[in-house]
Amino acid sequence: MDPPHAAPRGAVRVRLVLVAALLLLAGCTETPDTLRPAAGPEAGPAARPAPAAPVATTPVPAPSSGPRCLDPGVEISVGETEGAAGLRLVTLQLRNCGTRPYTVQGYPVVTVLDADGRATDVRTFHGTQHVYTLGRPDPPPRRVTLAPGERARAALIWRNLTTAAETVVVGEYLRVAPAPGAPAHRLTLHVDPGNTGTMAVSPWAR
Repeated sequence: MDPPHAAPRGAVRVRLVLVAALLLLAGCTETPDTLRPAAGPEAGPAARPAPAAPVATTPVPAPSSGPRCLDPGVEISVGETEGAAGLRLVTLQLRNCGTRPYTVQGYPVVTVLDADGRATDVRTFHGTQHVYTLGRPDPPPRRVTLAPGERARAALIWRNLTTAAETVVVGEYLRVAPAPGAPAHRLTLHVDPGNTGTMAVSPWAR
């Protein structure tokens, strides 16, 4: 017979089950770090592939083919090519880019260069009438004195005439000097005189 005031055995069993459940819940409230599995040896950072060695390149300087101010203070440029019925016309422009007056007289000295910069056998005649009459004859050569910033011009013309492909001449540059013995300017210009092998230029004029 159970002693007086003692809890029934069933109640004791219920209490024990509740205590066990509370202990289990208490164990589940551990911090995440305590729940993580034991880590093995710490892995080092992943090895990165070695960077590729840079390839050394040597820049190839492009040939100068634009307007430059050359001694004694002259800059020559070329305009766009105008063409119709095989006739080509471009304007050569000379500018005094110096600080003193510059005097020029006569005809530009023009040489046609191929894509490799070598002189071709294209001949340049003085006077556009050797290729075509431009409505009026060229003015005679005169002395032209340019103040700083002023300009003079000359016309360069040729015909594109092709009858035999093996003798076609094509130029990609012009070498132009304002006068014989003066520094020459190299200008980019596609020249296609075909089989004629000739060009003509007018004298410098305002």
